[in-house]
Amino acid sequence: MPDGELKIGQLRRDVPKPDLVVRKAENAATTLSFSASSETPVERWFGTEILSHDKAAVRLNRANGGVMPLLFNHDWSDPIGMVDTARTNDGRLMVEAHLFDTARAKEIATMVDGGLRNISIGYQIHSVEEEVKSATYTARDWEPMEVSIVTVPADPTIGIGRAQDEQAIAVQVIRTAPTTATPATSGVITMTDAVITPAAGTTAEPQPTAMEFERQRKDAILNLCKANNIDERVQIQWITRGTGLDVIAKDILEIVQERSSTLTSVSALGLSNKDTKQYSVVRALRALKFGMQDQRVREEAAFELECSDAVAKRMNRSSSGSFLVPAEVLVRPVGAHGSRAMSALPGSKGGYMVNVENMGFLDILRARSVAMTMGARQLPGLVGNVMFPRQTGKSTVVWQGGEGVSVTASDQALGQLSMTPKTAIVITDVSEQLLRQASPSAESFIMTDLAATIAIDGVDNAVINGAGGAQPLGIRNTPGITSGQDAATATYAKILAFISTAGGVNAIRGNPGFVTNTAGAAVLMQKQRFASTDTPIWAGNMMDGQLVGFNAMSSEQIASGNLIFGSWDEVVIGDWGVLELSMDNGGTRFNQGQVGIRALWMVDVLLRYPQAFVVSTNLSA
Repeated sequence: MPDGELKIGQLRRDVPKPDLVVRKAENAATTLSFSASSETPVERWFGTEILSHDKAAVRLNRANGGVMPLLFNHDWSDPIGMVDTARTNDGRLMVEAHLFDTARAKEIATMVDGGLRNISIGYQIHSVEEEVKSATYTARDWEPMEVSIVTVPADPTIGIGRAQDEQAIAVQVIRTAPTTATPATSGVITMTDAVITPAAGTTAEPQPTAMEFERQRKDAILNLCKANNIDERVQIQWITRGTGLDVIAKDILEIVQERSSTLTSVSALGLSNKDTKQYSVVRALRALKFGMQDQRVREEAAFELECSDAVAKRMNRSSSGSFLVPAEVLVRPVGAHGSRAMSALPGSKGGYMVNVENMGFLDILRARSVAMTMGARQLPGLVGNVMFPRQTGKSTVVWQGGEGVSVTASDQALGQLSMTPKTAIVITDVSEQLLRQASPSAESFIMTDLAATIAIDGVDNAVINGAGGAQPLGIRNTPGITSGQDAATATYAKILAFISTAGGVNAIRGNPGFVTNTAGAAVLMQKQRFASTDTPIWAGNMMDGQLVGFNAMSSEQIASGNLIFGSWDEVVIGDWGVLELSMDNGGTRFNQGQVGIRALWMVDVLLRYPQAFVVSTNLSA
């Protein structure tokens, strides 16, 4: 067999017994769990194909980076959801995905409920190992590109993936002889006369032509405009003017930001200023707690419960056992109807409520969140899923070799990510005595405590540590960040290296700064830039200072020994403006006369340019 290269385009294969599990939670996206591939041999036009599911064999960056779509019948123009996470387990690729909140996705969900359980995966092979005697090709390096719910199983023998496929790439073949033969040698297969063997020592990297690049740019623009409901006139302008995808990514984010600056949340009822000021969260909580035994308490909260029912109706769900706070209430000053001293136990139980500073729920949430204070972009009041372009690489300069010589088009590599509402749950305790003594100060105390808890345990934890899947994907777990930066026995030079690392990939953008915990800040405050001088690396106080000239803050959401440098406006925090409150009365709280107030807040996090963040886990003195 002559030397050459096996040219393979994207392949498809079905999954025997995919074990599809559908989960539908109230007020959340429909999620799917299933196996998307296995090591079952499949007969291809080039031989028997086996997909290795060793951890090192499967490229899962797309799947775990939020850019791998869930399609219907492998149709890239018919997306119905996105893959959230994927992992290999016992010779299978296990996938977690969610459906979009669209009419088309709901239609497919109905088919699934009716028994449609066929799963098929589309993938690209990068390297195979050929066992010469058996003509078996084991993919040792392959990448899932999409996964589909299909009506008719794919036929692997019809030629999909042949060299004629316009997306075919050069695939390295490592030829292994039988065990009694000579050691394995590198070999290649030529499938058609059109295959060109590269010179020795070079790697074939298929580059799009200018025409192909323009088609890809146009398709990307159409998809982004459709996903974000962008006016057709803007879409045409971007296409005809040749606007780069990096500019379009920025423009779309600004458009969505402008939309969210006006109150468009699904929980917005159009309450007047008078109604908003009269609304009492404490009255609603008292009705939940005591209303079954005290009809008078329930009657007092008639307006609040009516608002909750109205929000629930807009969200097409029930509010039984909880209540939903209108969006207008979340942006009002907490003490808009006045404040006075609280006649309850001293200290943390309510005695500190004299002369409370009046701040709105969302204002407090933003003020207490380190990520938001550092400059993360905020998109409040979102409705439905939102699709964003995310930059995954930078453009390169191409020099023309002479007049009339064609060049390869270049632009920033972009991935598409969807923001979908993910629910954070927090619980704060108040005394029954405080709840019974409804007052403006009690209102302020409860809302302030809820906002602060959501900001710290919800938003900041998601931005920093989110693992993806049912929760947002945070900085530390986002593929593409620079991890493992050395900060052991921290020195001035090592801290400066964080900045040069990000700068080396042109990733220092808006609002750059450092975040660590208080212990890390203490370490850096004792480090001097220059020996025998009072020139601490960390200047200012331990909570909010400067580190080598950049803003620096501490948060206990940062694990011990961690130090993060990044451009914080590359973080996008979206919330859906729906605050759901309910009671948790059980166990120890009942015996202590306490009431647990459980708050549910819908939020998601997106990292637009992962390279903008540099992370160390070994910060030490």
